[in-house]
Amino acid sequence: MRLLVLGGTRFVGRHVVDAAVRRGHDVATFTRGLSGHPPDGVLALHGDRDDPPSLAAALSGAAARGWRPDVVVDTSCQTRAAAEQAAGALADVRAYALVSSLNAYRAWPPGPVPSDAEATWPEDGDGVEPDAYGPVKAHAERVLTAAVRGPVLLARAGLIAGPHDDVGRVAWWLRRLARGGRVVVPGSGAMEQQVALVDARDLADWLVRGVEEGWSGGVNATSTAGTTTLGRLLRTCADVAGGDAELVEVPEEHLLAAGVEPWVHLPYWLPRDVAVTAWDVATPRARETGLVQRTVCETVADTWAWLQAAGDGQELRADRPAPGLPQDLERELLASAGSLR
Repeated sequence: MRLLVLGGTRFVGRHVVDAAVRRGHDVATFTRGLSGHPPDGVLALHGDRDDPPSLAAALSGAAARGWRPDVVVDTSCQTRAAAEQAAGALADVRAYALVSSLNAYRAWPPGPVPSDAEATWPEDGDGVEPDAYGPVKAHAERVLTAAVRGPVLLARAGLIAGPHDDVGRVAWWLRRLARGGRVVVPGSGAMEQQVALVDARDLADWLVRGVEEGWSGGVNATSTAGTTTLGRLLRTCADVAGGDAELVEVPEEHLLAAGVEPWVHLPYWLPRDVAVTAWDVATPRARETGLVQRTVCETVADTWAWLQAAGDGQELRADRPAPGLPQDLERELLASAGSLR
C-alpha cells in the first residue's frame, strides 16, 4: 500500500517509516523539512500543518507524479488546525491512524482509566482550554473520525520511550546516573510507584498493522499496569549507564517545598495523590491487537546506545520543557539530605 506518514523524521514518526518500509509499503512523509530526511526510497513531501493549503498542495504535487496515499499514520497532530487540515485533505483514504494521548481523557491525569471508552475532553465547557494538549487531541479524534471515510484508529499513547526520543526523559536519567555520585530521587514510597512505558518501535509497528487491518476507535496504547516501577526503571538506567551512582531518596514534602517540579525536574515522578491512579489504565484492546511490550531493560539499553552514538546531537522538542533537575537545586537537596534521614 501507499502509506503516508504525517511526521516521519523524528522519534515515533521515523520508527513508523522504518516499520512501514520493512513491511513492504510504498512510503511518503509530510514534514516541514527541518529535522532531517527520510530514508532513501521514501518520498519526502514538505509543508506546515498549521498552514491550511500546504498539505493539499503537497498531495496534489505527489498525485501529479502518480503517488496518492491509501492509508495514513499521523504522528504529528499537535494543533486544531493540523487536525482540520488533515481531515479536509485526506478524507478519502482507506484507513487512518492517529497518535493521540491518554491526555485526551478528561479525567486523566489522575485517572484511573478503566476502559478505552472513557469520556474525552468536550469541545467547550467548564475547564476546557481549547489550545491545551488534551483538548487538542480530543478535538483531533473527533474531527478525523467524522471526516475520514475509512476506519480511524485513535492510539491513546502514554509514555513513549526508546531511541531517537525527542522529549528526553529517559535520556536525562541515563546521563545523570552515568555521571555518578549522589543522585536525588523521590522518596516517600515513590520508587514503588508504577510506571507504564511503551517502546516507540513497538508502537510504530502496531500502528502500521492497524492501518493494514483497518482497526478503528480508541485504544489505550501503552503497557499494562505494573510492568515496572519508578525504582526499577531508575535502577535499570543506573545499571545500563554504569558509573557509581548512589540513589538518595528525598521525601516528597521536601522536594515540593524546595520547588522541585514533578515530572519535569525528576522525570516520571508524580506526587502520591496523582500516582496512585495515574497508571491504572486498562489496555484490553492493545493486548488483543498484539501491541508488543518489549522489556524495559531493552528499551533503556537501546536508548543508551543511541545516546552514545549521537553524542551532543540529540535535539529536544521546543514545545516541551527540558527535563532534569537543575544542578544547584540538586546540590541544595543533597546538602540537606543527611538531616532528613
